[in-house]
Amino acid sequence: MVVAISPFSIIIAIFLVLHTDRALANGVAFLLGRLLTLAAVTAAFLQAPRLIGSLNRPVSPRILIVLGGILLGIGMWVWLRRDRMTEEPPWLSRFSRLTPVGATAIGALLVLTNPKMLAATAAAGLLIGTAGIGTAGIGIAGASGAVAYYSAVASSTVAVPVLTYIAVGARAADQLTRLKEWLHRRSGHVSAVILVAVGITVLFMGISEL
Repeated sequence: MVVAISPFSIIIAIFLVLHTDRALANGVAFLLGRLLTLAAVTAAFLQAPRLIGSLNRPVSPRILIVLGGILLGIGMWVWLRRDRMTEEPPWLSRFSRLTPVGATAIGALLVLTNPKMLAATAAAGLLIGTAGIGTAGIGIAGASGAVAYYSAVASSTVAVPVLTYIAVGARAADQLTRLKEWLHRRSGHVSAVILVAVGITVLFMGISEL
């Protein structure tokens, strides 16, 4: 939820398919850049339990408490700044000149430079790595499937405008524009509520296991 319902990523996906010359190529490239980066970051954190010698052990309650606290803190910070996040940033118009290579890079950078995405993706990798899936035989397939599943679900909302454009082309412009404008007005509210809700959930999961 934290990663999927990230308004700014959805806004950029809509912008790319509505306001760039190579709309379809840019939209698909942006989505692929996001998918691959999420998978790579998740896989990297999946290896963390093995590196610290705790593979196949349950996630420490302290780790859950720390992750929940981080998400909760970011959510509160976003809520306090929610009224500053209602306008379209002026530099977004520069994306109109993006190429597919640039769109792929933007998709990756939005994951790597977003604290809430990194925190949530780190949590996903740690949970997969300590879920008893293992690292050999069927375990590798299971872990790979879990990483792919997480990356796909986390990118599902960004895929919507891209797939909509693939399906109906410019006929979806009015609906996508209205969605983009609504997300601009409510992006801070949406992000803050999701972060706080997930942060509290993870925090209580950790506390209950102490």
